[in-house]
Amino acid sequence: MPIKPFKDLSLVDDFMFSEVMRKPENVKPFLESLLETKIQRVVAIDKQKDLKDIYDAHGIRLDVSLEDEHNTKYDVEVQARLHRKLEKRIRYYKSGIDRHTLEINADYEELSDSFVIFLCVEDYFGAGLAVYERESHIKGAPEIPYEDGFHAYILNASFTKENGNPAVLDFLRYIRAGYKGEEFDTSSSSYLQQIDKAVNEIKQDSGREMEYMTLAMKMMDERKEAFEQGEARGRAEGRAEGERASQIKTIKRMLSRDMSLEEISDMIGLDLEEVKRLAEKK
Repeated sequence: MPIKPFKDLSLVDDFMFSEVMRKPENVKPFLESLLETKIQRVVAIDKQKDLKDIYDAHGIRLDVSLEDEHNTKYDVEVQARLHRKLEKRIRYYKSGIDRHTLEINADYEELSDSFVIFLCVEDYFGAGLAVYERESHIKGAPEIPYEDGFHAYILNASFTKENGNPAVLDFLRYIRAGYKGEEFDTSSSSYLQQIDKAVNEIKQDSGREMEYMTLAMKMMDERKEAFEQGEARGRAEGRAEGERASQIKTIKRMLSRDMSLEEISDMIGLDLEEVKRLAEKK
């Protein structure tokens, strides 16, 4: 996939979203509108934060990660493409955030509340809602909430039902227009004017353009390397499977000649237990 020209980026692109929304004055009003609560202060904020416990674990790269004055954690992601199993992806992000939140020897009661928010261009659930909010309660007793402090939101820029805060709906319309390359009138919203100005200022910054190209090339190389490793692994697995099929065929043929398993083991150089296992294969 070719690298998208810097001048064509909109808020729906990871790089632009991270650059714009990592600023407290840009992300805080959005969160306050969505969650209908007041955030007094953003005390920490990161863009494209990597969460990885061990070398060969599946990594997480958070678009915008922040923390408020109550130690509440927020992760805000943007999705231009519809991914399968988004619920499990959210679960994995949550677990990564939790593992990097609780200090060694800390009590579980100290685990912070957390919010994982995905802004999607397409309608993941297909019900037309603008805001899909995860709700957790006890089966058979919905009046009893299951309060683990975790909250998940999936927002839909292609909504047909206006079930969100007007400011959130306008923000989603702005996201959708940017994705489609359409003009959007921001004159009725000082917040969207602020966001649009931030987007345009970044596009005028040649240093940011160089940063974007460097990151895009790095990610392209990573995808290429992963693809090549997958191909090599597939070829190796194919060769191993072919070799194993040949071994089974040879063992069956030798058995048909009344050779014992011990004799076959000595002749083909496999452990007796492995010969027995392959002999049982159909």
